[in-house]
Amino acid sequence: MTFYEILRLSTLLSPAVLLIGTILGFYFYRYLDKIYRGITWFLLIMLLIDSTGRFIEDYGNNLLVLLFYSLVEMLLFIFFYYTYLFKAKHRFILGLCFIALLYIIWEIITLQNVEANSFQSYSKVVDNFVIITLCLAYFHERINIFKESKWENFRLNAVILVFFFINMIFFLPINFLINESTGLKFYFWLGNLVITVAFYSYLTHSIWKNGRTRRLLPSGSR
Repeated sequence: MTFYEILRLSTLLSPAVLLIGTILGFYFYRYLDKIYRGITWFLLIMLLIDSTGRFIEDYGNNLLVLLFYSLVEMLLFIFFYYTYLFKAKHRFILGLCFIALLYIIWEIITLQNVEANSFQSYSKVVDNFVIITLCLAYFHERINIFKESKWENFRLNAVILVFFFINMIFFLPINFLINESTGLKFYFWLGNLVITVAFYSYLTHSIWKNGRTRRLLPSGSR
């Protein structure tokens, strides 16, 4: 088995972890804290997008799926932070999110018929940048009030920040990664795969830990 065949098979790790996380999430759903219920739905939606991309790949270029993936991912994290984590309204960041939303929609419209060798998208970078900004805003908000009663939320935010910062670096040279012909690009994609699987594994473990812990609590204290 060649390195490229191993790499192709290893890409199945991502949907496998997403599937496990989704199953665990719905198994423990009634015991989960509302934040982890939201994460369960996030994993399910990412699994559906991943499966759609693989289906489209069998029939041609699936680069456009990356743009839709970026759009959905960004919207999910905006909803997640403003629903579960933020206490303040953060109007400036909300305006930044709206501009990013318009940009990704513009790319979806303008890059529909672009060939792979001319494909130059920054939607994933914009998506990552918005999520990093949300993470930093959460840290700033918590530090300013000198209080964090749920340290698991603080840790979750830190993991999200690190993952999307590294992910943004990987996606900056996307045109090079698509068209590079020496095989170097496969190491980039492998690195991205490793951090993505690690991120989804962390979310899956968090769901399992939260569900298991809260299931053992008396019903009145959940």
